[in-house]
Amino acid sequence: HGLSESVKDVARDAWVGHGHFDEDGGLFYRYLTSLHWSLTQFTPASMEVFPCNSYERCFAVCVLVFALLVLSSFLSSITASVTQLRQLNWKYNRQVATLRKYLRRRNIS
Repeated sequence: HGLSESVKDVARDAWVGHGHFDEDGGLFYRYLTSLHWSLTQFTPASMEVFPCNSYERCFAVCVLVFALLVLSSFLSSITASVTQLRQLNWKYNRQVATLRKYLRRRNIS
């Protein structure tokens, strides 16, 4: 009984209790609010749900660090792909130029 009361106290003091999270439409609303919050962690968008205690603040910081790592990994992957594409294009253009030079020297049209 004491543990469930402690959980209720923590929930009341957390963003769930402050944001009237349960009043606005059940599971679907909670899912959309959670999705909205997670997307705002990756963007400069704002959100009315914010950390209210140390545990939530720690979780939010961990999510931001994770988002930073995912974003940097994604950008690194795109950069590597573009670099590889440029190298392939450069090799192709070099081969075409060599072929044209050969054909011109041999007077082949």
